[in-house]
Amino acid sequence: MISQLEKYLGLLVSEGSAKCGRIAISSQNDRISHLGSEDLLIIADLVLQKLDSASVIIAEPVLPFSSFLLRRVSHNVNVLIPNDSESVSSLHDIPMVRNSSDLEDTVNRICEALRNRKGCIVEGIGIVSHAALTIEQAYIAWSSLLHATFIKYFEDLLTVGPLLPEEPETVKNYRDHELKRVDLESALNLLKRPNGIMDEMITAGATTVVLGLVDSFFGNISFAGEEGLFISQTSARLDELQGQIDLVPFDNSTTNGMTASSELPAHQAIVKETGCKAILHGHPRFPVVMSFFATPSDNQSYNLIDSIPVVVGEGGVGGLASTLPKAFRLTAAKVVVVKGHGVFAISDIGFADALSKLAETEQRCRDIYFRRLKLIYMI
Repeated sequence: MISQLEKYLGLLVSEGSAKCGRIAISSQNDRISHLGSEDLLIIADLVLQKLDSASVIIAEPVLPFSSFLLRRVSHNVNVLIPNDSESVSSLHDIPMVRNSSDLEDTVNRICEALRNRKGCIVEGIGIVSHAALTIEQAYIAWSSLLHATFIKYFEDLLTVGPLLPEEPETVKNYRDHELKRVDLESALNLLKRPNGIMDEMITAGATTVVLGLVDSFFGNISFAGEEGLFISQTSARLDELQGQIDLVPFDNSTTNGMTASSELPAHQAIVKETGCKAILHGHPRFPVVMSFFATPSDNQSYNLIDSIPVVVGEGGVGGLASTLPKAFRLTAAKVVVVKGHGVFAISDIGFADALSKLAETEQRCRDIYFRRLKLIYMI
């Protein structure tokens, strides 16, 4: 159990999500095991016992944007409504808990917020998540909340501007000093020396996670080979794809598609429409943010972020499997953004090319976002 606690505490620190020294993870099986900051562990243990959860994570994010969201609204507002599709489907909404000088009262408020939700924002503490079965589930919930609050904050900031006195300086510092350009050089060198399709997919998936171009470690990836479509399995971690890739015949003559990603119909339709070889789907943050500000194209068939096509749709045959191929065909683009969801990058060459396009789309949307923020609000 301790090794699992160490693993996920280490991940929160190494990926730059939570402040070192401001993390607590508490888990129980036959007994309670915990690791992290002592003051936060007191709260985590109490929440764990009151909710009878398997795991609880309390951590203060490195970036203050979730805290800003709480402080930007009046005290009678106790829930955030995210607009990105991942949050809408998995989180529904995000409770906000005002801190109290009384520990028991704070714990009770947290427990009340978590009874029907995976996590919440707690004033002066950070993000709290819990799970019924495993530490990994609590980690995924915490990471999803961090992603959701980042998207929500920057969407709101561009919509109504700064509301707190420290916001302009904090955002400028983030833009100028903390938001590093995606460094692809070493990653692309690895991808240019593949040892077969499976190896290339495994390396590309792991690199996408390392570069922070997915929400937590979820996304999907596929390659059109001679035998059929190689595609990551549903719920597979992109950084652990070994044994998690299915080969689905183009004529669907086997049942392999049953365990494939839920985006299989979209991948199949894109390959059929474009003839591409590689598809990489991730959730880079700024394309998701900017998708809410896209404007209609001339023929109204899709929207645009500058010249990047944006479509809507859910997974499955009737959703993205229809809108994505159409956008790729009409624009001849190699990248399409799904509103509130993420980016599909395709390549006729391989995953080094697709990964470059995914990263370039993130950087381009960052530049567009901050250019507009400066023009409108002088930030």
